[in-house]
Amino acid sequence: MNAVPVFEAKNRLPFFIKKAETEGPVPISRRNTEVAYIVSKEDFDAMNKNKKKSIVDIIRESRIEYGLEDDDFDFSEHLERIRQEEGYYEYYGRPESEHIFDEV
Repeated sequence: MNAVPVFEAKNRLPFFIKKAETEGPVPISRRNTEVAYIVSKEDFDAMNKNKKKSIVDIIRESRIEYGLEDDDFDFSEHLERIRQEEGYYEYYGRPESEHIFDEV
């Protein structure tokens, strides 16, 4: 299918949504360049089904699964001790940097 200009998609959105539901993704273009797609919920869910989770999300889900979400274990203190023991700061030279695990 040829890409639909943004202004046409805006003016005929219900039509293109139905088209996405029945025929598949509808490409949207701006100045002859595809910039977006209208996709059905089914197609969107299928695309995101195998999406990889971040390590933070995996840890959070595991803690909920095992009933640990309410315990008071301080991950930031534990991870800080690991970083110091392994010489993390000296190696990377960023003693005040933020880390992905600080919010866990």
